Amino acid sequence: MALILSGVFNCLQLVGVILAFLLIDRVGRRPLAIFGSMGMTTCYVIIAGLVGIYAGNWSNNTSAGWACVAMAFLFIIIYGASYSPLGWALPPEIFPISLRSKGVALSVSVNWLSNFIVGIATPPMFEDIGFGTYVFFACFCALAALWAFFLVPETMNKTLEQVDEAFGDFSGQEEQDVMWEIMGAETVSPRKDEVA
Repeated sequence: MALILSGVFNCLQLVGVILAFLLIDRVGRRPLAIFGSMGMTTCYVIIAGLVGIYAGNWSNNTSAGWACVAMAFLFIIIYGASYSPLGWALPPEIFPISLRSKGVALSVSVNWLSNFIVGIATPPMFEDIGFGTYVFFACFCALAALWAFFLVPETMNKTLEQVDEAFGDFSGQEEQDVMWEIMGAETVSPRKDEVA
């Protein structure tokens, strides 16, 4: 049964990523991050509640067990439609050109290190705190929603300079201004505020 459920999880992850493919350039990255976090938080809270109530007696409460499985499936779809692709799509869009390769390399490294830590820490957490493990991860998902709401700018359909400005970094615009001065109007297009 575990092998079958693992296969289902992988298929649902694919469904989520296909949804992300269809949504990411329509609704934007920021809404996917915010609503993805909220959806994952909800799934974790429901699972935590069900595990907290029925963990000692699953055999007499099979519907609660299947509800947990359904929430886990829904979580995977939501994750696949939000943070799974955003972890790869956002880093190249937010780093300035001069830092992009190092920034993306650091992002990927942190991603894999985090996966390793979660993989190592989760089994002992289940043994020690049971349903509290789901509460712990729900709290982090809720924090991710707040982080995305307050600190993540929308990068969809934005130039690199506009993304830099959203983070308070005007070096991209400064580079464009220098290029404008050196190359002249024939080869470099003017800034948007200079057109009109």
